[in-house]
Amino acid sequence: MRLSIEVSKSPKALLSIALQFSILLLSVAYPLLYPQKANATVTEGFVRFDRLATGSAISGTACLKSTLTTQTAVVIVFPQGWTISSTASNWTVTTTNLPTDPVGGGAATAWPGIGTATSVVGLSVTFPGTALAAGTFYCFNFAGASSTVGSAGNDKTGQLKTQGGAPYTDSIDYATSVVASAGEQVTITASVSATLTFSLSGNSIALGTLSSGTTTAGSVVESVITNARNGWTSWIKGAQGTTTVGALHSTAANADISAPAAWPTVSTLSSSGGYVVDVDATAGSPTINTAYDGNTTDKGGASTTLYREIATKTTPTTVSQDQVTINARARAASTQAAGADYTDTLTVTAAGSF
Repeated sequence: MRLSIEVSKSPKALLSIALQFSILLLSVAYPLLYPQKANATVTEGFVRFDRLATGSAISGTACLKSTLTTQTAVVIVFPQGWTISSTASNWTVTTTNLPTDPVGGGAATAWPGIGTATSVVGLSVTFPGTALAAGTFYCFNFAGASSTVGSAGNDKTGQLKTQGGAPYTDSIDYATSVVASAGEQVTITASVSATLTFSLSGNSIALGTLSSGTTTAGSVVESVITNARNGWTSWIKGAQGTTTVGALHSTAANADISAPAAWPTVSTLSSSGGYVVDVDATAGSPTINTAYDGNTTDKGGASTTLYREIATKTTPTTVSQDQVTINARARAASTQAAGADYTDTLTVTAAGSF
């Protein structure tokens, strides 16, 4: 018995056969050429790079929220043209200072099982991990030694995906932008004006009539406020006496009541008479110069006709104001010439060390 097969020569028939064959071939080849993702749902995810400037060291943060729970590892695929170290141990991770979930709010959860990369293939770096809880926002920080961001340009694409499916469980495509060196940085500049406020509580000290039996004293308070980073220093200068021994001078009597000892020695007033200046720290804990640190009611140092340091502080004012009390002390010897015009003028100054 013979079987006779007739092949239609109709063009329409041939076209139909060819079309059906093409569809069959495509249905067989497509899964091989383009493997399907597992039935995954990623509700949100991103890869944020710490620096977007070309040539910068690669580091950043990867985050994902999935509805699946079969993940075994996580893979970051970096953009084309970036320098990626092929040494897995160069890719390290941390789980501190993670971002807040930009969609659901709340702090991110550290990616479970995350650790130093286990493999690098081309632009793909694989990190170990374990299953994620569905609907939880997970993140980890990564850094790659000997790895740098590529050339400047927009729409630099890559992928964040997890293994555990066929061929992977979750996958998102991301895009980033690369700018010129330091092009993603903003330099903030500011200045603070230097300040110094100086004042005296008074401009005269009336000692009255002096005697040889007791020391007469009067004082003014010097106040300094400054933001000088190295603090401030204060000096005094007398108008009478010499460059080493100050005095109260009477023009009428043509006589002086002088300091018992020359600067910088602190001396004690006695019945022999004398005139000294003593300085005490009042507020802010300034340091008193030893030449004027009398520390009793009869002691002090010599004012002179040169500026002499009386107090200093090495830090800016941290209280409402720094203060020192300047005390003028005097006694008259029993043989001191009489006169109603004994006087000296102290000039007090201060400067900040900025």
